Amino acid sequence: MATAEVALRLDTEDFLTPESDDALRAILDALESHDATATFPLVARKLDTWRQRPGGGELVARLSRHTVGYHSATHSLHPTIAEEAAGQTWLGAQAAFAARELAGFRQVRDAFGPPACYTQPGGNWTASALPVLRRWGVPCEYSEDWNSYIDCGATPVHYAGLLHWSAPVAAPKPLLSALPAALEPALAQVRAALAAQTGGSAPVNVVAHPTELCTTAFWDAVNFGRGRMPPETAWRPAPTRPPEEVAAAAAAFDRYIQRLRQDGVRFVTIRDVVARHPDRTTGLHLDAAEVEALAPQLCDAAVPLQRGDTALSAAEALNLLCRRLIAGQTGPFQVAPCDGPDGPPPPTPDGTVGRPAITAAAADLERFVQERGRLPAAVTVGRTPVGPEDLLGTVARAVADPRATEIPWRPCPLLAAECVKSPDRLHWDWAVFPANFRPLGLWETARLQTWTLRPALAATARHSGAWRRWLPAGAAGPSGIR
Repeated sequence: MATAEVALRLDTEDFLTPESDDALRAILDALESHDATATFPLVARKLDTWRQRPGGGELVARLSRHTVGYHSATHSLHPTIAEEAAGQTWLGAQAAFAARELAGFRQVRDAFGPPACYTQPGGNWTASALPVLRRWGVPCEYSEDWNSYIDCGATPVHYAGLLHWSAPVAAPKPLLSALPAALEPALAQVRAALAAQTGGSAPVNVVAHPTELCTTAFWDAVNFGRGRMPPETAWRPAPTRPPEEVAAAAAAFDRYIQRLRQDGVRFVTIRDVVARHPDRTTGLHLDAAEVEALAPQLCDAAVPLQRGDTALSAAEALNLLCRRLIAGQTGPFQVAPCDGPDGPPPPTPDGTVGRPAITAAAADLERFVQERGRLPAAVTVGRTPVGPEDLLGTVARAVADPRATEIPWRPCPLLAAECVKSPDRLHWDWAVFPANFRPLGLWETARLQTWTLRPALAATARHSGAWRRWLPAGAAGPSGIR
């Protein structure tokens, strides 16, 4: 990036505390005063309150000058998104998300135009939401390292057909509640993050909530903490700070923006991040030789691939190799998006498989992808169920050595799954979730959907070269394969 850039995200969600609207006004005042812009993921229920409160229309108009995303319909009402998805099938969880969120999504879209992103409410990160949002035309999932299951550092990636950005947050948590005392530490965190950047196309990520400016506890933990769901008549606003403290915190936020601007910081929004990371893969055509060149990198690992300004997910590469193996398919081959499987794979078979059998299995997988838009959890080779990982390795070896008549089965681990955090690092202790909420099925689903993971390459990248494996730093997998 030519200049220092900060992406400021302000999750606008508290529909119970009227003072949070004045806090939002103070934040907008500061941004407008210093010609700064931000991303505001918005809860639809919050938009409802603005239609009922004096001055709500003014807030809609002022927010329209910034970038607005979708932050769910009701945020923390039980069952939350993750609670509802836990234990459901891949398709069942998608249907549940669509049923609960479509009306709220339309409310935000109708008020502000198509949302620029989706930000999950609290710890409700669910991979099953993403295919639905993709169908609704949302280009990006804008999460953060606190709540995302995916750990790719500051690097944007493509995951489940959306741009996914969940960078570390360069701010105290919670930022606005800690002001004014935390002004200098907050500035220092941004400056340190900017100094640590080694190039790339992603800004420094700062996340806060307008309600933090005026409250001493989060509105949702007060009402819905640890799984509580009182009747609506019992819902109450969050406890608020004294007016003089709110004024001092607002003034400190104004100085925070002013001093970063004096440092030369340019404030960008998620629209800028999306614009500089276009998806140049979907719809791309590769000739037969280009597809064959994929095979040597995929004989022993299911992993994303990169060649200059082009990247392929493991799922896209498997689909291409299967089509190349099928008799009569000589190209050119169009890269087709598909989701990961909806269940775990069976064990790796023993022995070998003949070329006709593996070619027939490749054709079965291709038909399944065309009909259902996702990889199967297994295909049958002879009478043996085989997972997509092992099918990928075997198909890759068959394409790499067209003279081989018998191909040995060998383990082919899904290395991209190493980008998903271990369960002990996930924010399942979010204050709103019921005690001991551990939706391991959601974690496993996130790992299965890393079949769709690939790097998001900046629009300025134009160099070329050979296909190589890609994984972000720290995700080499148990075997160290890269």
